[in-house]
Amino acid sequence: MDENIRQEDRNDHKREDDCFLCNHHVMRHLITALLVFLGAFCAFYAVSDWHFKRLYDPVYQMRKMDNMMMNQERNMEKAFKRHMKKEFRMEKRAAAISHIEKTPDAYKIIIDLKPFDNDPKNVEVKANGDTLSINAAGVRNSRKGEAIYKFMQNYSFDENVDLNEMQKEKVGDALMITIPIEDD
Repeated sequence: MDENIRQEDRNDHKREDDCFLCNHHVMRHLITALLVFLGAFCAFYAVSDWHFKRLYDPVYQMRKMDNMMMNQERNMEKAFKRHMKKEFRMEKRAAAISHIEKTPDAYKIIIDLKPFDNDPKNVEVKANGDTLSINAAGVRNSRKGEAIYKFMQNYSFDENVDLNEMQKEKVGDALMITIPIEDD
């Protein structure tokens, strides 16, 4: 039995002497590095292959395009709402600056002069045919600096109105333009 154990020890020792890598340490490290590099390359290749197969998958592309279109639609709705709010505020400000009243004998246009330095000279009224154009401008100082207010409004009237007979007068903080209606 001892002979068998000794015989196996001799065979193991002989195998170690025949081992090329056991005697060449530099070569062992180079081969280990090469195997690690090949394993990393195979892993990278597998992941990139999966990624590109998914990237060129028509179902994935359609889902991606649907998401892009929905985002674009949401952005357009937000822009439209912002624009509508801005227009509504501008109309509200314009309604606060001027309004028109119709009486049986005349049209009365009342313009608030406060935004225009309370000066009727800053309001220009022009008649062109059956259209009345009102342009006004004023400068107001605020915490942010100087702000220039401009107001432009056009009114169209029927043929029974003579714009050459209009009258302007300042009443308090307002400019009142009276345009008489001619009786037929």
